[in-house]
Amino acid sequence: MKNFSIKLIALFTLTFFAACSSDDDEILDSERPEITVNDPVEGEAFEVGGELHFDVNFSDNDALSSYRVDIHNNFDGHTHSGVLNSTVSFDPVMQATSVSPWSFNQTFNIEGAPQTYHAHEHIEIPDDIAEGPYHLGITVIDVSGNENQVYVEVIIGEDHTGEEHGISITDIHSEDATRGGEFHAEAQIAADHEIGSVSVSIHGHDLEPAEGEIEWTFDETYDDYSGTSAEFHEHIDVPANAALGEYHITITVIDAEGNSHSEGSHFHVTDANNDAEAITISEITVDENVAAGEEMHVDAEITGKHGIENVEIHIHSEEGEGWEFEQSFTYEDETNIDFHEHFDVPADAAPGEYHLSLEVTDHDGNVASADAHFNITD
Repeated sequence: MKNFSIKLIALFTLTFFAACSSDDDEILDSERPEITVNDPVEGEAFEVGGELHFDVNFSDNDALSSYRVDIHNNFDGHTHSGVLNSTVSFDPVMQATSVSPWSFNQTFNIEGAPQTYHAHEHIEIPDDIAEGPYHLGITVIDVSGNENQVYVEVIIGEDHTGEEHGISITDIHSEDATRGGEFHAEAQIAADHEIGSVSVSIHGHDLEPAEGEIEWTFDETYDDYSGTSAEFHEHIDVPANAALGEYHITITVIDAEGNSHSEGSHFHVTDANNDAEAITISEITVDENVAAGEEMHVDAEITGKHGIENVEIHIHSEEGEGWEFEQSFTYEDETNIDFHEHFDVPADAAPGEYHLSLEVTDHDGNVASADAHFNITD
């Protein structure tokens, strides 16, 4: 009997450790891969019609899967999280010397699932593109789906910062869109030297695509606008698998002499079942100018017929690296909220223009958002 008990205990012990070992094997990897950019450096200039040299080291605690290179214009001065430390400052008013802004997007597979990988590419720059500042985005993904991203700002051709050429883009209208549906891009455009073309560029802002989703990007040039003024209105198809979240649209007008001007706006891509009309957000009231180190006020009237569950505030700089802020407010049974909150602006917040997004979620999971801009002063 004693011998049988010892055998039983030994069998139980082996089973226990085997189960623990199996559990350990199933622990998911959540560590993001790392990126070291050797080339290009911040503010590096490249010639139109030449090559952009791309030299990057990737590493991961487990195994690397792929990396993506995304290049798009920064004529409107927008920003991304993950921008490398930069001493370069770009004015959002730019001039182009050719027909349309350049965009490039390509994914490269990393064979053999290594822990480290050295990527070196020569990317050809077209000779008929708009000159000025561009963002080079680098995204690396490991075999578990973890990803990391950095952006480098470069100059292609000449940077005509601050030059004015009688081009204006006003009344930009960019409502939220559902994936699988259409996004309506609207604006009033004018050019003293007549409109040559209008370009639209769309990319995500701090997205975290779920399995099966893509970080949607869009680039298109329209040549059917002419004269010295026009009402720009285009319907753009949103992919059914576009990642949900905030996106940035840049509209660039190039006149008949090759000069250009860009303006940007923000919108959200929501689920196809989203009923944004169930939520009403009155015009957001935000202090137009706020001094660094002071307090800013945000007011809005919010109505949700299914009950308001959550209100999120997102703030980020529109001009280079600056203050970033997020805060969430939870509600229970309210269908009407007089939203009034004070937020402390850090004393070291970089001066410039900032974008504020107010996003509301109701008890049925519907989402609606509204946006505002303000300035932080010294």
